[in-house]
Amino acid sequence: MRFMRGKTKDETISHLGEGTELSGEISFVNRLSVNGVIKGKVHSDAILEIGPGGKVDAEVEVRRILINGEFHGTIRASERVEILKDGKVFGDIYSPCLIIEAGAVFEGRCNVSAPKDSGMGGRSSATAQSAQGPKSSISLAQV
Repeated sequence: MRFMRGKTKDETISHLGEGTELSGEISFVNRLSVNGVIKGKVHSDAILEIGPGGKVDAEVEVRRILINGEFHGTIRASERVEILKDGKVFGDIYSPCLIIEAGAVFEGRCNVSAPKDSGMGGRSSATAQSAQGPKSSISLAQV
């Protein structure tokens, strides 16, 4: 495609602005910035950024997600999840890397597993094995 020349997957070229609501399924190739509302399913090998005005209620499968707005649902990120200081997440997270800034809100469960090719057998030290099995969970909220 001619218009994509020189662009990388990490550059924001798509925006869902304030006052816009999308219900259903969405997929994208390059970084998507959301300041509107998404309800449904999101799939991409790129970055999803939820801005301060963004609200997402979805089942999300992406490479990386940055949350500075509000998220409800399940996140499966192949690279990393970042909840920024004004971000709020209510749901489950599955990713090899989870970053939560001071002031952020996270209520739910997380499973931090090493990438499949890391040689750690699919588990990082953050996913402790308990007497009940290999699942661990975290519940955090701003006090």
